[in-house]
Amino acid sequence: MKPLLIVLFVLGASVAHAESHEALVERAFDSLETGIRDHWAFTRTETSAKGVYVATHDPRREQAWELLTVDGREPTSDEREEFLSDRSRERGEDDEDEDEEDETRSMVSPGSVELIDETDERWLFNFSPLADSDEERQFMEAVEGRLEVVKDGHYVSKIRLRNLKTIKPGKGVKLKVFDTSFEFAPALDGSAVLPARVFAKVKGRAMLVVGIDEERTVEFSDYLRVID
Repeated sequence: MKPLLIVLFVLGASVAHAESHEALVERAFDSLETGIRDHWAFTRTETSAKGVYVATHDPRREQAWELLTVDGREPTSDEREEFLSDRSRERGEDDEDEDEEDETRSMVSPGSVELIDETDERWLFNFSPLADSDEERQFMEAVEGRLEVVKDGHYVSKIRLRNLKTIKPGKGVKLKVFDTSFEFAPALDGSAVLPARVFAKVKGRAMLVVGIDEERTVEFSDYLRVID
């Protein structure tokens, strides 16, 4: 085979391989359940410096959210009000954003998926996080994206974003640590792949004197599909 043909053959194979990775990841995102708050009842446990907040969500109730306990005790009326306000604000932000089913996959810049490791159980990909504005693009340039796809069931099991260098998101603000991850797992009956855990950690300094050190974990459990 002539040298030029060999080069073209190798390049062609590489492109096809890259495209297969993109398609593989797209199919894995397709496996994630959408419309969760509209169809599923579940328990939400949030752990942060504020304490441990346990709540339930059931779309059949007039008020879908109910805060059950704070650090194991009955919550105060102010805590209940603040919790419901936070959930309402989250829902409003989600409604203003893109369709829910595109929300997770939109973290990944098209064409940036790269296979970096493979085992018998899963693929591990590197990707460039997608930015919607110049300000966000400047932030994301310092962030690395990792994505795990489980082979059995072919679904995204984890997305992780973490900084590779100090981030300066605004005047006088420096973030030394930015680490967030989203984990997914099949329902007990195997009927859907659902959010299992969200973790976020931010550490840095503002205006040279104000320390920033926040960590939060949200876990989802006891899923039950109650509305078809």
